[in-house]
Amino acid sequence: MVRMKALLLPFLTLLLCTAHVHAHGTVEGTVVLDSLRPPEVEPGYKPKTLKPVQAEESGLAIVWLESPGITYPRTRVGEVVRIRQNGYQFRPSIVALQTGASAEFPNEDDEFHNVFSFSKIRRFDLGRFRKSEPSPRITFDKPGLVKIYCEIHQHMRCRVLVLDTPWFSITDNQGRFKITGLPAGEYEIKALLPSEKTLQKKVTVIDRKSTTVQLAR
Repeated sequence: MVRMKALLLPFLTLLLCTAHVHAHGTVEGTVVLDSLRPPEVEPGYKPKTLKPVQAEESGLAIVWLESPGITYPRTRVGEVVRIRQNGYQFRPSIVALQTGASAEFPNEDDEFHNVFSFSKIRRFDLGRFRKSEPSPRITFDKPGLVKIYCEIHQHMRCRVLVLDTPWFSITDNQGRFKITGLPAGEYEIKALLPSEKTLQKKVTVIDRKSTTVQLAR
């Protein structure tokens, strides 16, 4: 029995050390949401569509954590997000991606759509395509905010926030969020509001603990 305990002790010590190394913290809380920025359309613009234009999605916020000098794990670069064109709106209309991830833009309406962006960090123009035609895949390889539109329907817009960090989340309609798997340390937590204004504050992440944060103007 004594020999058995002696053999088990190093194994248990290693197990505890490994558990500590892989322990992570959580940040959760709320963002006080503001009004959705109105679409930029020409004066007197009225969309010409075969069917009624459906309502745009509610304004949500993107929340993320950054830490200066850290090498971020590239755990989300393989993600491919489907940004649908449905009811003459982009759905979802706000998206967060890690640098290197991609998006597709399937057309689910019975009319042509065109998807393009003039944003400096990712310019593209997919041209016009029908419901039955596949959407090209666009990879976002630089961090920043990419604003996407439809050339045919001026009111349609989508915001894609490209981040180096993999630690991000999109709030629900009440502004609630939760980000898990965070190594312990000091961070800046930031939020992109529906108005496109940004909030930020410092936060400390502790192993095996949940830290609660509220972000408000």
